Amino acid sequence: MQAQPAPPAGSAPAASRPQVPAQSGPVYPPYGAPLRGEVRDCYGRRYVVGPPPREIIGRDRVQLLRGAWLALVTIGFLQYAYGVAVPTLLSAHGWTHAQAFGVLALWAVCQGAVAYPAARLRAAGRLLPRTAMLLGAGLCAAGLLLFAWTDGLAWALIGYSVLCGVGAGLVYHTCTSTVARWYPERPATRAGLVSGAFAYGAIPVIAVFGLWATPAGLEMLLTVLALVVGAVVAACGWHFADPPRDWWPTAIDPRSWAVDKRLNRSRAANPPAVREFSPAEALRSRCWPLLFGTLALAGAVSLFNIAYLADFTLRVGGFGLGAAALAAGVLVGANGASRVVASRLSDRLGRRRTLSLVLAVGALAQFGLLYGGSTGSLGVLLAAALLAGLGGGSFYPLFSSLALEYYGARDVGSNTGAIYSAKVVGGVIGIGLTALAVTGAGPPEQGYAIAFCAAGAAGLLAAALTRLLRQPGHPRTLPAHPR
Repeated sequence: MQAQPAPPAGSAPAASRPQVPAQSGPVYPPYGAPLRGEVRDCYGRRYVVGPPPREIIGRDRVQLLRGAWLALVTIGFLQYAYGVAVPTLLSAHGWTHAQAFGVLALWAVCQGAVAYPAARLRAAGRLLPRTAMLLGAGLCAAGLLLFAWTDGLAWALIGYSVLCGVGAGLVYHTCTSTVARWYPERPATRAGLVSGAFAYGAIPVIAVFGLWATPAGLEMLLTVLALVVGAVVAACGWHFADPPRDWWPTAIDPRSWAVDKRLNRSRAANPPAVREFSPAEALRSRCWPLLFGTLALAGAVSLFNIAYLADFTLRVGGFGLGAAALAAGVLVGANGASRVVASRLSDRLGRRRTLSLVLAVGALAQFGLLYGGSTGSLGVLLAAALLAGLGGGSFYPLFSSLALEYYGARDVGSNTGAIYSAKVVGGVIGIGLTALAVTGAGPPEQGYAIAFCAAGAAGLLAAALTRLLRQPGHPRTLPAHPR
């Protein structure tokens, strides 16, 4: 028998060496099974792996996700059903169109304005998720009751616009940010699933206003909605809590997730942030004005459609309130359902490329809406409403993803809130200023033609601006990631 060569001096015998099992795919020593405790990935990011959610809050994280979804289903009508409710409000209060749409414009301003301060209070530990949800539930219920049982435009602005706007903003941002913190491996997809409910959850109320609501029954309908909103949102928010800072689920090794493009399929098209940016640093970055301006333009187009599609269908298309409610239902259904689809698509195509695509689709849909309504073609109008919904809702989770991948995870709530506050500008332009065009002295056909052409141009400009976005933090001598 041939003698085996002796092992090198100082080496362990073969029998005592650890046996490394064969593994498919890359292995990143000493990465193995998911651990518990603090770990760092190759980029230096910190993770606290475990404990499981049931040990922290006494329930699985999917239960918290369902609660957030239900809460947003309940309050979505405050924004998305208002346009269909305008004819009933005009008859009940004797308002002009400009006054009725002014109430929604101020609502959008208040709902968007609360995003950044709420995020900063959450980050500082001064506003707990449960407190924010209970406060939001109370404000929404009180605002609806004030809106139902008082007369006069001033009371409507105080009750619906301010109280309901601030309350809905607290609930919306608490739900999406809390879900994102409990799903750090898929924050935008899970938050998009929840935020989509904010849109399509309004469909039942749209149907009620389109088919059955009357001025005489408006007070009772709003009272019932107030009680439902207060009870459901408070019940869902009672169990809300944040995970520990930098928490990560035990089922996935975060070190592998950071680099393994087969495990994390979005990594190839969407590189992580170069470093962590504080809110002040994010605001000073070159790409922040582009993000803010793009969202302001996209939000203006989306809010214009949400507010005015039903009125356009009635006054220009010549259809009945049932057809107007159908068009609005198609719009908001696509608006909500498209958010998860866009998030998953962006995992493969890249966030910026997907954002350009959906904004262009939404912009071109404006001309389809104008043609369908002007010619009295309900089929064209509904098809264009579907496309407008696809482009008018899917950009929200994409901006959240860009905030994470541009500025890092440490202050993602505050940075996302700062970008989302562009909805204030969108509300002023898309609802407030548009009212001057569509409710002026001229014929509504002329005003809406101008408004839809302007919306299409604004959407195309927003799509073009996305091509200028670059991930901050790269040396200027090196090209930024193309996607």
